[in-house]
Amino acid sequence: MLARSVLVTPLLLALAGPALAQTTTTTPATEPATAAGKAPDACRLLPQADLEALFPGRPITAKGPTLSPISRGPQYAESCMYSVKLPSPTSKLDHARFASVTVIRWDGVARGRETPAQAFASIKATREKVAADPKITLKLEPVSGIGDEAFQETNSSSVVIRARKDDLIYAVSLDLYSEQTAPNALALAKQAAARWQGGTGMVDTTLQVATNSAVTVPADTRPSSVAPVEQWPDACALLTPEEIKATFPGMTIGDPRKLMGKITHESRENRQEALPNPIGCQFDAKRTVEKDGKRTIELNQIQVSVRNVAANEDLSKRWFQSAIKVSEAKTPVAGLGDEAALDIMNRIHIRKGPTTVEVRVSGGERDQALHDQAKQRVGELAKIVAARLK
Repeated sequence: MLARSVLVTPLLLALAGPALAQTTTTTPATEPATAAGKAPDACRLLPQADLEALFPGRPITAKGPTLSPISRGPQYAESCMYSVKLPSPTSKLDHARFASVTVIRWDGVARGRETPAQAFASIKATREKVAADPKITLKLEPVSGIGDEAFQETNSSSVVIRARKDDLIYAVSLDLYSEQTAPNALALAKQAAARWQGGTGMVDTTLQVATNSAVTVPADTRPSSVAPVEQWPDACALLTPEEIKATFPGMTIGDPRKLMGKITHESRENRQEALPNPIGCQFDAKRTVEKDGKRTIELNQIQVSVRNVAANEDLSKRWFQSAIKVSEAKTPVAGLGDEAALDIMNRIHIRKGPTTVEVRVSGGERDQALHDQAKQRVGELAKIVAARLK
C-alpha cells in the first residue's frame, strides 16, 4: 500500500510536464526569493488535525513532507502523507490506510504558455482517456465547492480529488475504507483549497472540517463458511430408538440424551447463532450377563453427531479430509454418502454433500469379541444414518 501511495507524485508530475519543463527559462532572476515565501506547504494544506477530526480516536502517524526537486527552483513541501490505523472488518487487528496531498503544479515554478486552467484541463483530459480503458477500473465524476474546479477519481483502492485553486493544482488521496471515504476525501480537499490564495500563497482559514462522531467499520462481506442454521439436521432424527433396539437385540435402550450447539460466523466480532436442533444424540444400550460365574452389565453407547454443515461442498470436502486425518480414520467404508471412513474407536465419519456426521458405538475396548461386535453394529447404524442425510 505504501509503495503505491508514494508513486503517486511522479505520475502526477508527468501529467503537468509541458508547463514544468519551461520553469528555468520563464522565471525571472529576482523571482526565487519571492516565490519561496509564497510557496505551497503540503503539510499545511493537509494538517494532521483534519484527519483527527475525520477519524476520531484512531492512531494517526505523520510520514512527513516530501520536498520538491531542486531542479525546479526554490524547494517547498510538495507532498505530505499520513498513516491512519483503522479497524479491519475481518479480524480483531487494525490495518493502515493512507491519506496524502500532492502539489501537481504551482505557478511559482511552472509559468509558461499554459494557464493554470489550461493545465488542469489537460490533466483532466488525460485522466479521462485512462478511465476510458475498459481494462482499468477507474471512475471519474465532477465535484463542486472545491476551489475553482475539481473532479473525483475512484479506483479499487482509493479516492483521489484533483482540484485547482487559483494557480495551485493539487490532489488529495485517501485509501478506500468504508462509505466515509469519499466524503472524507472531499472534506480534506475543500480544506486544502481554503488554505491557498493565488498571489499570496498559504493563508489561515476559519473554515473547520466537520468532525465525524465515529469511524464507520465497513461490513464484513465475506460469505459465512457454515450453512444457515435451518440446514443443519436434527441428530436425534437420524436414528430412532426402535432402530437401535433392532440392532441391539435383548438390550434395554435408554432415552436419548441431546446435545445442543451453536455455529460461529467469523468476522471482526465473531457472531454465534444457536442451532434449533440437537447436533448430538446419545443412547445407552445395556443388559445384564453372566460371565465366569459373575453377573456383569454389558454396556454400549451409541452416538450420532453432526460435525458440520459447510456453506459449500468444496469446504465440506476439505473439512472431512482434515477430520479423518486427525482421528486417523484410515479404513474407507463404501456405500455411505459421498465418502466415509472408520477409525479405531469404532467411529464412522460420513460426508454427504455439505454435511459431515459421525456414528459411533463404544464398548468392548478391553474385549476383542465385544469390540468386533461393536464394529459390525456401527456399520449397520451408519447405513441408516447415511440414507437419511440430504
